Order: sequence, then C-alpha cells, then structure tokens
Amino acid sequence: MAKKGFSLLEVTVSIFIMGLTVTALLNLLNWSNIKYNVSANSWKERTCLTEARIWIRNQILAKDESNISLKQMSQSIKCPSGFGYNELKVTKHDNDTYFVKIGIFEDKNRNGIADSDETTTRLFCFRRRAA
Repeated sequence: MAKKGFSLLEVTVSIFIMGLTVTALLNLLNWSNIKYNVSANSWKERTCLTEARIWIRNQILAKDESNISLKQMSQSIKCPSGFGYNELKVTKHDNDTYFVKIGIFEDKNRNGIADSDETTTRLFCFRRRAA
C-alpha cells in the first residue's frame, strides 16, 4: 500500500517550527522599531539639553540667577514636539560655581505629564570666569 501525504506528527512539528520562526521574526521587527525610535528621537533630546544649557549659562554669566526657573526656561526655550522640561534645580556652591540639574521628558503617551519612564536628568556645572 502506497503512503500519500504527511502524518499528523509531521504536520504538527512543521507548524510548531514555523510558529517559532515567525515569532522570532516579529520580535526582531519590534526590537528594530524600538532601536529606530531611540536613534530618531535622540537628536531631539540633545537639542533640548543643549538649548537649556546655553540659556542657563547665559543667565548665570549675566548674573541673573533670580530669573532661572522652570517656568521661565520653558517659556524661553522651545523643545521639539513631544519633549519638554519637568525639573530644574540650581545649587549655588560658591559665588562663582553653580550646579544645575535639568530634567527633560519625552511624552510618549501624549498626556502632557512627565511619567517616571519618560524622564531623563542631566547635571551641569557652570562657573563664572575670575577676572
């Protein structure tokens, strides 16, 4: 008697292997998308930090420390869409040295609020030149 077709075990194993392959490919696609989003948005993060650093440095060099606030900084600096400032802490070390902690957030869920998984902080040190 001639055998025709595949056995149930052969079909089950081939479907299982195809499922594993498709799952791995979909995970790879998702990982690539996440990696792309990180590199696509990193310039926006650098722009926010650079603009904030320059603005704060100019305020300190102009001896206008009282004007440094989160509200004033957010009004003076425009971040790319989807990014914003959520923290600003200025610590005066001595008359010429300042430590500034800046917090930015990427509003991934578009709710306008800095959630804990969307925030990044950086610490800068500014020093006035001695004459």
